[in-house]
Amino acid sequence: MTDGSRRGVTRGYVAGLALAAVIVAAALLIAIWGLLSLAMQREPVSSDGVPRWASPLLLFLGLAMLAAALWQQALVLLRGRRGPAWGVIVAVAGGVYLLWCLGGVLAGLSVDETWVSPFAAALPLIWAVASLLFWAVLARRVYTDRPVPKWPWERAGEDE
Repeated sequence: MTDGSRRGVTRGYVAGLALAAVIVAAALLIAIWGLLSLAMQREPVSSDGVPRWASPLLLFLGLAMLAAALWQQALVLLRGRRGPAWGVIVAVAGGVYLLWCLGGVLAGLSVDETWVSPFAAALPLIWAVASLLFWAVLARRVYTDRPVPKWPWERAGEDE
């Protein structure tokens, strides 16, 4: 990263990047939970009597919490801090774990599906990875002079 001037970004760019990071988190969630389910031969939620909407609602709230944390992280970065906002990253990772566990217990999930579940343990890791990816892309955009990456066929006519 350069020590010189910063490039400005618009709110739309930050919002689009945050949306992309939330989509990446959702995709990682589906992939990792699918692999865990396949490896362990069990579903993330298998308790009887739990409303069908409980776990999707908890995950949607977790993704909304991630989006809010990414916006906060962008504000920290745009105010001049070049390193990741570790407090925000740890807070959102721990927050999604607590949201899943406490919300799951309130919805009727068992302890095996909340506090000691490998599915629950994967949530903070996914949220932290999505936050770090968001920070890396936004920091590259703001603090470097490097151009937008191009595919090989886009560079075919350029002098190297």
